[in-house]
Amino acid sequence: MKLGIITDIHSNIIALNEVLSVFEKMKIDKIICCGDIIGIGPSPEEVIQALMKISDKLIMVRGNHEKYILDGLPLNVHDNKRNMSLEEIKNHKWTHSKISEQSKEFLENLPTYKIIEIENKKIFVIHYPMNKVGKYKEYIKHPTIEENEKLFNEVNSDIYVYGHTHITCINNTDSKCFINTGSLGCPLQTNIANAGILDIKDDKISFEKLDISYNVDEVVKEIKELKFPFYKEILKIFYGNR
Repeated sequence: MKLGIITDIHSNIIALNEVLSVFEKMKIDKIICCGDIIGIGPSPEEVIQALMKISDKLIMVRGNHEKYILDGLPLNVHDNKRNMSLEEIKNHKWTHSKISEQSKEFLENLPTYKIIEIENKKIFVIHYPMNKVGKYKEYIKHPTIEENEKLFNEVNSDIYVYGHTHITCINNTDSKCFINTGSLGCPLQTNIANAGILDIKDDKISFEKLDISYNVDEVVKEIKELKFPFYKEILKIFYGNR
């Protein structure tokens, strides 16, 4: 079975459409999405609606940005290291104002994690590993194999798929595979949407990283035209200061 892997779309409909087009051409059976489909970018409602249209193919969990609209904004972020600024709060509220009730209901039905079994391989899907009280564990941008094993030490699985860090990180042991494809929707200084293909066949696992090019300038243009709260900082942090 061929599984498309994506995470951290962050309201980037242009990047998402390009990735979904590639997945269709590659005849993907299912798509795993590790959350943070909204936030940061200009098109939260469009992204949710696009995913709803392919919900029969989706294996998806919620991320922290979905939690923000469902559970309320936190006082601090990134392992409690800093407070969320007023402009960031305004940005999240702008995003939430663009989301329809139908789309919000779709988000409400997303689980925090999923455990699925495909061809005798157990796959654990989560936005980022959590502790026993439901808090995200230590934020590690590029974990080693040992750090991956420690992050997921409470879950017994063959394959672990996650996101959150925006950085691609693929680690394998003899018995386990850890996959973080990196952010689909936050290109930094590239024109790339990150994705991947997980192929499980005849008890064998293979993974192919996909770097899918798209028109980032069109997304940046839309952000500049909308001028939503915190947009200049977003362009600097997530779009390479274009």
